[in-house]
Amino acid sequence: MIRETILCPLLVLVLAVSLLCPVEQAGAADAEFTLKLATVAPDGTPWAEHLKQIKTRIESESAGRIKMKLFMGGSLGGEVETVRDLRRGRLQGWGGSTAAVAEGAGIPELQLMELPFLFQSFDEADYILDDVVHDDFVAILEAKGFVFGFWHENGWRNYATKNKPIHTIDDLREMKMRSQESPVHLAMYRALGVQAESIPVPEVLGALQTNMVDGFDNTPLFSAATGWYEGIEYYTISQHIYQPAIIIYSKAFIDSLPDDLEQVVLGDSHAEAVKGRAAVRAMREDILQNFREAGITVYEMTATERQPFIDATRSVHEELKSDIGTDLLQKVYTAQEAFRAGQ
Repeated sequence: MIRETILCPLLVLVLAVSLLCPVEQAGAADAEFTLKLATVAPDGTPWAEHLKQIKTRIESESAGRIKMKLFMGGSLGGEVETVRDLRRGRLQGWGGSTAAVAEGAGIPELQLMELPFLFQSFDEADYILDDVVHDDFVAILEAKGFVFGFWHENGWRNYATKNKPIHTIDDLREMKMRSQESPVHLAMYRALGVQAESIPVPEVLGALQTNMVDGFDNTPLFSAATGWYEGIEYYTISQHIYQPAIIIYSKAFIDSLPDDLEQVVLGDSHAEAVKGRAAVRAMREDILQNFREAGITVYEMTATERQPFIDATRSVHEELKSDIGTDLLQKVYTAQEAFRAGQ
């Protein structure tokens, strides 16, 4: 089976039998506080392993005063749905894509991160997130009732399709694509003239298998870990969106903690970001190679092929700049110019 071909050599991608259960540790029954955190990341992925490390650290450093429950694999619902649960106080923590927070929590400024072809490299993306807009988003999130935990990563999104690789925009227009539940992602497909439908994460594999859609766009890690690769034959490396991810907490929950426990939960934001990114990036080439060995054709767009996509989707920046904030977007453009000039 393709699933075995891809996932067995990469043990960190094995989906655990306990996927629909919270990850818990014994001995925390008398905790003063409970921190329930949801993510669509499946168990067995770098995301899951990182969150388990954080769970262990929080429970240890709090001397058992905080009990942390991790709900993996979308067991509580899709990204937008669970962000809304966080906002309503049903959860205390959440991890996932910035686009989902933008939609589910009503924070359109976060669409900035996922504008098509905004970033040229990992180094540039790291610089912008860590050194240019970090403080802006700490304040923006707080005003909406959330506390910033740390940046994480999904990675570069690429096109995954059934019938043919994507060389041109016309190739993509022949497909009906799954889009993330996000205005910025839907705007990208509209700009390209491609039919797309928003489908929550737990429903995508079924949509592929029943021919409701002909493909999707996502990162190698997420495509493998969710099993979506089982519904495709081609994976085209287009790197059209760099998708960061984010860990956030309910401000009401954080405010309920004594100062010492607040610091335990939040930890070292920068160190956690570095750790999370490194784990995701380290797996990319192995996953792509396993796609090939499983019979999936992996094709990398040339610079010439990518340029029409860049040109066609630049309008998305203009379309969404009023939602994102003109000043914030210009701040990023200005910082990028300086960064690129120094390379």
